[in-house]
Amino acid sequence: MKRFFGARLFGPVMVAAIAVFASVAQPASATPGAIDVTFGGSGSGALRTNLGGSYDWAYATALQPDGRILAAGVSNAGGTYDFALARYTSNHTLDPTFGNEGVVLTDFGKSYDWAYALALQPDGKIVVAGMSDASGSKDFALARFLPNGSLDPGFGKGGLVTQGMRSLTADVIRGIAIQPDGKIVAGGSSHEDVVTIGPNSDFLVARYLPNGSNDLSFGIGGLMSTDFGRSSFDQVHALVLQPDGKVVLGGYTNDGDGPGVLFGADQLAVARYTQSGMLDPGFGEGGMVVVDGGSLDERIMALANAPDGGLLAGGYVNGEKRSDLLLAKLRTDGSLVSGFGTTGKGLSVNDLGTYSERVSSLVVQPDGKVVAGGQTAVAHNADLAVFRYTAEGVLDEAFGQAGVASYDFEGREDRVQAIALQPDGKILAVGQSEADFALARFNSH
Repeated sequence: MKRFFGARLFGPVMVAAIAVFASVAQPASATPGAIDVTFGGSGSGALRTNLGGSYDWAYATALQPDGRILAAGVSNAGGTYDFALARYTSNHTLDPTFGNEGVVLTDFGKSYDWAYALALQPDGKIVVAGMSDASGSKDFALARFLPNGSLDPGFGKGGLVTQGMRSLTADVIRGIAIQPDGKIVAGGSSHEDVVTIGPNSDFLVARYLPNGSNDLSFGIGGLMSTDFGRSSFDQVHALVLQPDGKVVLGGYTNDGDGPGVLFGADQLAVARYTQSGMLDPGFGEGGMVVVDGGSLDERIMALANAPDGGLLAGGYVNGEKRSDLLLAKLRTDGSLVSGFGTTGKGLSVNDLGTYSERVSSLVVQPDGKVVAGGQTAVAHNADLAVFRYTAEGVLDEAFGQAGVASYDFEGREDRVQAIALQPDGKILAVGQSEADFALARFNSH
């Protein structure tokens, strides 16, 4: 390798969308990186949604063609951890025509269910994915909803699909994409779900037919497992479907039998698969690329297609100390793009001087600039953050404060998990503020 069981509608009494004033790191005006004061009500530019649980966290978002906003994640408001899906109207209030007053909680069977990924089909159906332990072991889990928020009876069993990849393993979906033919590609990881001295984890990618059944023409029996090294600990945090139908997974690998500082050094890891689900021999070494970011705790958290056919990867390095922003660019063959980023070697690493800095999501503007969502922590608590880079991979001085825009929900712990670009170019940031879904919108020009 190159080293470089059904849906539960949550009652309206317990659900509240809260518009909140906050301290913002830039003036509230129509300048690049400024908070959009027309969003969220009360001129704040942001809102929180309390689903009634002690954990209400959003991890994924999608924009409908009519401007409505979807956000998916997890909530334990119903007594167990359930898939949570909310829809907001174009004027940014919970949509009363969706689910029960804008919110649907889905329990796979009195189980621990956690959603990390969301995709919107062209027909308006919504696919949410993550993991569920309804079987007694953590499995890949997908749910598909009709445009009104009810489960789609034409998908899996009553709208739900679970799949255990291997016995006694925790199998978690971190990213999904819808192919033009309607098939669903899901990427994640599989690791032993037992206490062990040397845990092993592998990349996993699977493909499902539009009805939720396994696509047996993909990989081996519908899925493919990838081990970056003998007994290495390999974890996926991002997936992107490329225009030619190839699938890319990103995350990290550690050959010290476990993640992070205690087990050795993590390294950035990317794998690419052909349309048939096999590792792509034209990418890296046998379909895999490993890049040493120079620290013990580092990982890729987000992927995006570059306009020139390359690949963008975002995340963090130096996590064992406080974590610094990471943006990388790879050519179609998996090699790093020389001249890109702050290092000039395909990596852009930025230390903003705060306690925690990371990229969790990426999108590319029509002009080639790269927008990233994540987190900064100037004070004790972290803030929602949006970063913008030039096409060359350096922070855009014309955006926010030297390329950084942030929002603080009154001293709460805030993080952007997903971003989306509206047709007018405005940047929607979705994540969590303490125990609530959180949304904010920033101007891009």
